[in-house]
Amino acid sequence: MKKSLNIAFALVCSLTLFFVGCHKKETTEVDNETQSAVDNAVADQEYAAIVPTTNSHAIKTKGAGGVDRFSSSACDTLKWLNRATADTTIVGGKYVNAPIYELDLAAAASCSNSFTDGKMRVGKWNIRITGPLRNPNSQMILKLIGHKTIESVPQRTISYSCDSIIVTTVASSTVVPSFTTYNIKLTGGLCQTAAWVIKYNFDRTITTYPKGDATSAGDPITYVFGTASGVNRQGRAFTLNIPSTTPLVKRKSCQFVQKGIMDLTPDGFKTRTVDFGNGTCDDDATFTVNGNTVAFKLK
Repeated sequence: MKKSLNIAFALVCSLTLFFVGCHKKETTEVDNETQSAVDNAVADQEYAAIVPTTNSHAIKTKGAGGVDRFSSSACDTLKWLNRATADTTIVGGKYVNAPIYELDLAAAASCSNSFTDGKMRVGKWNIRITGPLRNPNSQMILKLIGHKTIESVPQRTISYSCDSIIVTTVASSTVVPSFTTYNIKLTGGLCQTAAWVIKYNFDRTITTYPKGDATSAGDPITYVFGTASGVNRQGRAFTLNIPSTTPLVKRKSCQFVQKGIMDLTPDGFKTRTVDFGNGTCDDDATFTVNGNTVAFKLK
């Protein structure tokens, strides 16, 4: 297996505040349900960042493809759990006995290929590879073990868990600009603090250009569309849709989603359409409900 964890994916999603007017007996009723958008962001931004970080560590870890780990580099942070029994012989497009790795977030914290958002993280990820990930239908299956973010602003610790994150290769090309398209499914996502719980699931199609495309001048860029659903910290269900015609766009060099449109619908409220802009790297976005458009910040 030649660097079979060679996945790139970056993604992202969403945020925040909504006001809208609707007429009833000549009065204005304010639709100010904001929690679903905020909680979608809390969940989505963390889960979405896991796969590209896994890839970044994998490609810098000697032996991530079934070869002995010779390097003493501090950033060789993937541990091969089933080294004695793993068999990378391919039968029917799958490994006979899929390699399983572990990534220790505390050990990886000082590495430049780790998260770049300034949050501290602890915990481990269990990573199982079913086949060469450039091959269609090969999968990477991740489980989170004690995953927590420790934030200073706002001051809080959030625990993230899930039943699984399954990454399935759809297509890939080495022709410049090279790309890989994946389907990523998060099931049973749970984000919680001592005060609240958010439930979250998503089903996304991701296309990533690890060396950039014609629009990004060599800056790695990712396009995302698909659906999500969850239950916010107030117990309200919500759904989300990112149309394939207006995918979210994010460059590695930018903290924010820079372009794209998504629709978020809290149970019992109107759909909010969020527009992330024209591709400029900034925290400006707008939301529209019932024809009313309001600007807001992505932080």
